[in-house]
Amino acid sequence: MGSNTVRGRIGLLCLLAGAMLTVACTNDDTASAIVLSSGGTVELQAAAGQRQTIDFQATASWTVSCPAGWLSVSPKSGEAGSHTVTLSTTSINRTKANRSAQLTLTAGSYHKYVTVVQRGDYAIFDSTTYHIGPEGGVLTLGFVTNVENKDRLNVAYMNQDWIGWGNASRPTRTEWRGEVQGLVVQPNTSESVRTAPYALMLQDGAGKWMAMDTAWVYQYANYDGYQSADYTADGTVTVLQQASKGQGVTVILMGDGFADRDIANGTYAEVMNQTMENLFTEEPVRSLREYFTVYAVTAVSANSRVGSNYNTVFSCVPSVESTDIDCDEDVVSRYVEKVPGVNLTQALAVVILNSHVHNGVTYLYNNAQGKPVQYAVALCPIIDHLESEAFRQVLTHEAIGHGLAKLGDEYGHADSGAAPDETRQELQELHNYGWMQNVDVTADSAAVCWSRFIADSRFQPEAIGVYEGGYTYTSGIYRPTVESMMNSNESPFNAPSRKLIYDKIMLLGEGREASTLDEFAAFDAGHKPQQWDYSAATRGRQQVSRRPAPPVLRRLTRF
Repeated sequence: MGSNTVRGRIGLLCLLAGAMLTVACTNDDTASAIVLSSGGTVELQAAAGQRQTIDFQATASWTVSCPAGWLSVSPKSGEAGSHTVTLSTTSINRTKANRSAQLTLTAGSYHKYVTVVQRGDYAIFDSTTYHIGPEGGVLTLGFVTNVENKDRLNVAYMNQDWIGWGNASRPTRTEWRGEVQGLVVQPNTSESVRTAPYALMLQDGAGKWMAMDTAWVYQYANYDGYQSADYTADGTVTVLQQASKGQGVTVILMGDGFADRDIANGTYAEVMNQTMENLFTEEPVRSLREYFTVYAVTAVSANSRVGSNYNTVFSCVPSVESTDIDCDEDVVSRYVEKVPGVNLTQALAVVILNSHVHNGVTYLYNNAQGKPVQYAVALCPIIDHLESEAFRQVLTHEAIGHGLAKLGDEYGHADSGAAPDETRQELQELHNYGWMQNVDVTADSAAVCWSRFIADSRFQPEAIGVYEGGYTYTSGIYRPTVESMMNSNESPFNAPSRKLIYDKIMLLGEGREASTLDEFAAFDAGHKPQQWDYSAATRGRQQVSRRPAPPVLRRLTRF
């Protein structure tokens, strides 16, 4: 990422298997209310995100049902006439065996059945993470696959000057093991952990390469043991920006893992200023910047490194197995309160980790009575480097999306399956407080939170609809667009999310209630996101290969 050349699509788990559709029907065909345009067998490439359609004629209103969590169907109902239903696989089949699902098309008393069979092609690394010490050395990444044609399998990587390339061993048998051999890792003389992703790629029948699994190489840092001696700057509050409109939306920036030397040489101030600039890069925050007051609170750590073996102010520890980050939330809140006159319940705290790992998470809070409060803590490392696109995107996703606007994630983890009933109930309860209204538990286009956007011609270019997959689940939760800042981070916020952000800024900045759709549309028309193609990641933005962890809901009894 950053200045690196992308040699392959990294880290996006795609479903890389063939699929088969077979059709059957009930009742008398001569009186059938549904007529499929193609009979017999329809072949479908089953990669996640790829689509295939079923065309049919219906002589009455119709519905389609599908019980499989790994298969998305849209739309699921319509009136009489000619129609197209889009099928899309939402997860990789790691079962090593074929799996199937039956769609039921119903019109009146007539039914048509479509059986979708997803093959169990797979290529899986032995581990999702491989670790090596700061001294470097040689690594071998093992994997297993059932892909018989060795020419269809490859390994994608990103050019990085600290780790060399190995070749994949490709025995030719149905079940075989392979290796990415001879990865030469150079010594790490820096004080930051560094990472490199490797993806197993499969070529489909159309010649397109798609990622099946991703492994991350983590090299530990070489810390010189430096200990801070000067803590006089600790707790210093700097006003980076004063709101020029409204009463001010409060954002408080802090850093973890910055020693006294990092404060003295200007590194801390540079990080805080770049963080602030990154926060105002996406609409509508970009055009509403004048409503924000931004503070930086200096936090002097003993060590210039974060992790379980280091002494830092907020005790931040990035997870290796996921993108989560642990921290001492009580200490964070105490540093927030160093800002004179701050209302803790209304503030957004942003903690930047002095690390380059690909992590990110936001903590949201309930009060003692169990009711949500506005206060949030967004945690984000300096991913790759200070000016990287990955750092900007993940920071925006966490701080603006989750922290400020209380948006939900618009993606599903490849193996998460269907959202359980308790999760769906939790989401509905959060809707009552205005939270997570960019995802919903219903597929009814007239009932979803963003229903008014779907048929509104002013937002038609964004293809707003009801797409299955969200809140980290592949089924049972629905989102407004195929892509967005709350999905892969590669697109701007979609229109329903932009309105939620707009309304939150107006509430905190001016005390105004939610805008009407016409009011928001009038604002939005003059402040459209730059390069706002939500259909695919072809917009010149960089792909973030690890989606940030979902927000964590906590309870603080002090509220």
